[in-house]
Amino acid sequence: MATALDLNRKVQTVPEKALWIDLQNPAQEDLAALKTKFGFHNVILRELEVPSVRARLEIYENYLFFIYNFPLYNPFEQTCRRAEIDFLITPTALITVHYEPLPPLADMQNFSAATPFDLLYSILLGIFRFEERQLHHIREKVESVGDGLFTDKEKEVLRQISFVKRDSSEYRVIVRAGENVLHSLRERGPAVWGEGSRVYLNDLVAEHSKIVSQIEDYRETLNDFERTNSQLMYSKTTEVMKRLTAFSFLTFPFMLIAAIFAMQVEGNPLSGRPEGFWIIVGAIVIGIITLSIFFKRRDWL
Repeated sequence: MATALDLNRKVQTVPEKALWIDLQNPAQEDLAALKTKFGFHNVILRELEVPSVRARLEIYENYLFFIYNFPLYNPFEQTCRRAEIDFLITPTALITVHYEPLPPLADMQNFSAATPFDLLYSILLGIFRFEERQLHHIREKVESVGDGLFTDKEKEVLRQISFVKRDSSEYRVIVRAGENVLHSLRERGPAVWGEGSRVYLNDLVAEHSKIVSQIEDYRETLNDFERTNSQLMYSKTTEVMKRLTAFSFLTFPFMLIAAIFAMQVEGNPLSGRPEGFWIIVGAIVIGIITLSIFFKRRDWL
């Protein structure tokens, strides 16, 4: 079976099965052992000391160097971050290098494969399956946003949408970054592994495209929900503004009339009359009731 090898230990491998060397945070002695055993270039070994800036594929005379990034969900921060795995593929062995524990690899420690290419194909397929599982939390959040619509909680829904959009955008950026390197692997891989590998490489690209398609569908659905929620908020705001305008029109003219008749000036017909106050109050009340009925019939209130 394929063997996850610690270079500091002596490990027996099963004949006619590919050797799998898995290193997490490789030390200098590990890199030196790789150079001795496989003759990797110093430039490549320096690349393995720390995470790389970008994904890429490089083909050398006796081996292939391949860097792939995939998203890891952080449930505490409710967002995705980039995880990296580096592949070195020789005719007899597959070396994987990473800088933190990776769940997809932990699930495959007892996996068996006949060739390094079979190992690469199976590991990448396992990573894609893991990426799909990582999508579940985004799907659940999108569904939760949909359930929150039309519940008179537009502000809460808007906040929830903002969090999900951040999460889905970061997931999308990480996943889409792997497209070019996978397409390059599909185009250049058959020159290394033969034409028989093309169908498997096409399958890897297709599986990755399914993940990209899913995240795009979720983002489009989320955008639809956001537009719907914005329309609901706008409708509520418009209704409030309409009512405030109507109330202002109801009160302002009568406040002006009351202020005019309250002026102690010569010629004021109600000045000095004991019933003047009640006349003004009655006129205002009747006016407000009349306008309220009128506004109500026009659906302005």
